[in-house]
Amino acid sequence: MNPDDAHPSNQQDPQWDELVENFRQLDAAAPREPSAEERKAQLEKLFNTGPAAVRGPRDYEVDDTGEEFVPEAPAALGSGDPMLNLAWAGAAGGPLGLLLCVLFFRSAPAFIYFGLGIIALLGVAYLLKRLPTERDPGDDGAQV
Repeated sequence: MNPDDAHPSNQQDPQWDELVENFRQLDAAAPREPSAEERKAQLEKLFNTGPAAVRGPRDYEVDDTGEEFVPEAPAALGSGDPMLNLAWAGAAGGPLGLLLCVLFFRSAPAFIYFGLGIIALLGVAYLLKRLPTERDPGDDGAQV
């Protein structure tokens, strides 16, 4: 390719020469892609300035006090309200007793079936009665 061919000559085709000149102007005015260093500097300037510039979660450092967390000893099983424990035993034990009687002791007297059914119903009724009836407006339900 000749160096003379690189420059437009208005003698051959004026429309083609005009198109080539327009592309040269567009190429000269096109923005260039910033380098990695320039991009990093732009991001640091964007995110690390202003009155609300705070450190992020990855910059957080834990204060080491040297004390280890020791949880409290849990309460012994079965301690607490004896009526509540009895209600749970009746609500769970009544249906279980009925199931065992049906499977293994079919000739059991009717009062055993009725008694186990009444024990189960009374246990469930007591547990339902103990449910809270009012809601605390300050409680968000996040307590275990």
